[in-house]
This record gives sequence, structure tokens and C-alpha cells, in this order.
Amino acid sequence: MKLSRIGITCVAVLTTRLVLTAATSMKIINGTVVGPSSPLHAMFALPTKTGDSDEWLGCGASIISPTFALTSAHCFGGGETPCTGPKQIALWIGDIDLDRGTSQVTANAGGRSFRVKADLVCNPAFDGKCSHGNDVALLKLHKPIPNWIKPVPLDLSGTNKDKVGDIVTPMGFGLTERARRKTEVSQSSSETLRKVGVSVLAQDAANCAKMYSGGWGCSDDASSSPAQNLDMQICAGATSFPDGDACAGDSGSPVIDASGVQVGLVSYGGGPGEKMEGDGRICGDPNFPGVYGRVSAFKDFITKNVADLPAARFMSFAESEDPFRDIAPHLRR
Repeated sequence: MKLSRIGITCVAVLTTRLVLTAATSMKIINGTVVGPSSPLHAMFALPTKTGDSDEWLGCGASIISPTFALTSAHCFGGGETPCTGPKQIALWIGDIDLDRGTSQVTANAGGRSFRVKADLVCNPAFDGKCSHGNDVALLKLHKPIPNWIKPVPLDLSGTNKDKVGDIVTPMGFGLTERARRKTEVSQSSSETLRKVGVSVLAQDAANCAKMYSGGWGCSDDASSSPAQNLDMQICAGATSFPDGDACAGDSGSPVIDASGVQVGLVSYGGGPGEKMEGDGRICGDPNFPGVYGRVSAFKDFITKNVADLPAARFMSFAESEDPFRDIAPHLRR
């Protein structure tokens, strides 16, 4: 799921439009817009480049407690410079938009939004290679969230629906497919939050094995490496057309199961190189599925640092906001 094929330290370097580099982030491919009434809006957070800027960092995050958010470590540097910064950012939550031309995050007029500064708490075990696991970081908020923001429940026990054949839903503001060409990745990020349903695949499935052999799509060429610690990773992708996936700009964004529990984070995926269409393209190729960090594998790191995790609960989805209805795109960086 490539969270940072876009350009900033961790997710994307956005100019007039997303500029694809070796460290790009991914956006949802062949997915659908998440409506403002969805509970997903009440837990998804969009990071900025610095605490005093509203320019998008190029990744996503989730609110997991009144004072903490969860994201991927490679959003803050991968390869030879793992988790080197920025050390302080801001998070936007709620009814927000992303301007394609300037990559600025803005509050939607008439909606409800919240901006808060946050400090980076990186997993010290992350070595700069997403495929080695440990691709997780925490963001410590400077002040508690308001009551209307609802932290997402985490699958810290590893018992939720991320088994082979289950549908899980990544989301984000990353790159999307071309409007009339479902097998070509555009160079534009989404202006609104999107989601897509992908199937959990067997770790030894041929396409997962191919993805694990190269470990492409983390943050830069130096971050690619054959996978290790597969217990920390979930391989998931499309099993029917159109090919849903996460893409550049989606790194760090949450992956939710059918009950509304976060089971993963967008980490890496896609073919080698920077192909935007055809076999081996950066997103949406079923032969190169997305790989997501497994939340339950990070239990010790999370519980050691977050003292105010909410009691276990489930996020309720209205029928009109079924998280797996009309899904299609991938979100990595």
C-alpha cells in the first residue's frame, strides 16, 4: 500500500498535483467516496507537513484514543533515514477537503472539523523497510479531541476479521484511477475521503509471494527489500474487476474490518518501478497486491505508550454506509 510514493518524507510531495517519486503515497483505486455522515469520518485524520502548516503530509492516520493517533512509520522517513521527521505535525479530522492544486487541507464550510498539533512517537524497531514489519508510529495530540470525534476500536487481540477471504476496507486521500480507464492510475489525489474493499489473501498465495519477494512501494528504492516478519503483515487485494487497491498517499491510513474495528494500516505494495498502467503498475494490479501492517502485532508498542485507549466497542455502520459496498481502490504510499 504505499503511503509515500508521493513525495513528502512519508507520504507524498504534492505540488500542482501529486508528483510520483520513489517515495510516493497511494490513494484509493476504484473505490467510493465516504459520505460525511459515515462514522469513518469521525476517526480518520489527515496529517500536515508541520505543526504550523496545513499542507498535506501525504499520508493518513486514525484517532485511537482521546490523545493519540495511529499511522505508519515510513510516512516520516524510510530507507536509509527511518523515522527522521517531521517530529511535530498537525492533524485535521472531520469534514475536510484536500485541494489538488496546492495540497492544502481545508475545513468544509458548514461541516464539523478539528485541527490539533501532534508529536511523533516512532516505533524504534522500524528499520526503514516496510517489508520488514514494525511499520507503525503514534502521534501524541497536544490536546484531547472533542466528544464528536470517536476513536476507532483496535484489534489488539488478533481475533477480528482479517482471515483469508475476509473483506477489509482501506481508506484515504491518495491517488485514484483514471475516470474512464480503470486499469490506469491517475496523477491526482482525491479531494475527499475514499474507501475500497479488498480481500485478505493467503500469505503463500502466488501474488502475495511475488509481492513479498520484492517488498516494493514503501518510501524509496532503499526501502525495498524481501519481506521478513510476515506475522506483522496482511496481504490483501482485488479478486474481481475493477481492481481495488490503496495507492500513493494512503500510507498510514486505517484498514477496517466488517465490524468497524481497525485491523491494519496501509504500508506498501504494487509493482516495481513507477508504471502508471499495465502489468506491474504501482497500484491496482492484482498480481502485486497491497500489504498492510497488522495492528495486533503492534500491541506492545501501542499499549506501552497509550494509556487512554477506550474500552472495546464496535463502530456501527448505517446501511447506506456499508464499508464494503461498491469498493474498489487501494491506499498505500
